[in-house]
Amino acid sequence: MNGNHSAWLFFVLLAAGCPQSATPTATPAQPATLAQAPAPATVNAAQSAAPTDSEPPCTLQTALTPGIPGSPGHLIPSPLNPNGSSELAQLMRTMQAELKLARAAIERGEKVGPLLPTFRKIRCSWPTTATDRNAAFDGYAQSYLAAVKALQEAPPAEAAKAYGRVLDGCRACHEQSCGGAIPAIEALRLPSGR
Repeated sequence: MNGNHSAWLFFVLLAAGCPQSATPTATPAQPATLAQAPAPATVNAAQSAAPTDSEPPCTLQTALTPGIPGSPGHLIPSPLNPNGSSELAQLMRTMQAELKLARAAIERGEKVGPLLPTFRKIRCSWPTTATDRNAAFDGYAQSYLAAVKALQEAPPAEAAKAYGRVLDGCRACHEQSCGGAIPAIEALRLPSGR
């Protein structure tokens, strides 16, 4: 398989996301726990991804707004997924595009632009399956956001390692749920030696 075809296949796998039901359920009142995998140690989310003064906080306890694009019954139309995309699936596609731009900046020796204003929404976006919004996922999200913050604060000489830790955070979570995205995550890696 040539490199372009392989990259396209990885993108299609990520963009298609994990299987989505046509009618997702509502978020449960009490978050469920992920029995098969412990969440990573949580970080102080207020420090890793503090919202600006004009932004409300985004945590596991944040109530999700029914009726918005990507919420149950209001999936976002997608040419890659006939059922449409949840808010979280769409956010992950946005994060993938932003990480591609970050990789290009790192390769040029430039500082990575701000990512947290968009990425921090990972903790309060409608998932495809309501029960996936739980303490385990939130722990992974907090660790991921801490890595994203470190990346955007890293000087260019240290950005490649910080970028690798961001992708490691993506992979750690996807190894527990929605493993189909792992090839697309790995396709975002910098060439070896960076």
